[in-house]
Amino acid sequence: MSSFSTAEVCDAHASHLASGDLRALQPIFKIYGQCRAFSGPIVTLKVFEDNVLVREQLESKGEGRVLVIDGGASMRCALVGGNLGQLAQNNGWVGIVVNGCIRDVDEINGCDIGVRALASHPQKSYKRGNGEKGVSVHVGGMLIHDGEWLYADSDGILVSKTELSL
Repeated sequence: MSSFSTAEVCDAHASHLASGDLRALQPIFKIYGQCRAFSGPIVTLKVFEDNVLVREQLESKGEGRVLVIDGGASMRCALVGGNLGQLAQNNGWVGIVVNGCIRDVDEINGCDIGVRALASHPQKSYKRGNGEKGVSVHVGGMLIHDGEWLYADSDGILVSKTELSL
């Protein structure tokens, strides 16, 4: 992945912003993981206080993709922890965006991936296996579709309908 700045992406693609083909998520996410800037095609999950599908997805080959998890903005438990962060890194995922909480922050910060989440929480999630894969999700104030592209750095997170030339 080449180096990029989301601010420069916005400047260079103003017409995409105006048309809605490029959108900025609300600045509500905290930054975790070693990789401060990451980009890739999006894989979506919709779950609520249950991370069985998260593990299943991260056990598959990431191939440079970003997992976007709509956890319903729950602040009652964590959907991703250090073990899942390591699994994501080992399987080639470049990033995880969680509309919810993570745990094991020190372990996640040791992983060579980018992670964005609303907060950290010490409690594990439930293990029921409920949720949906590959569906449109509401995260950071916007609707995100499976297969779109995500660009994240310390300035924020952008979602594009297509891959952008950087």
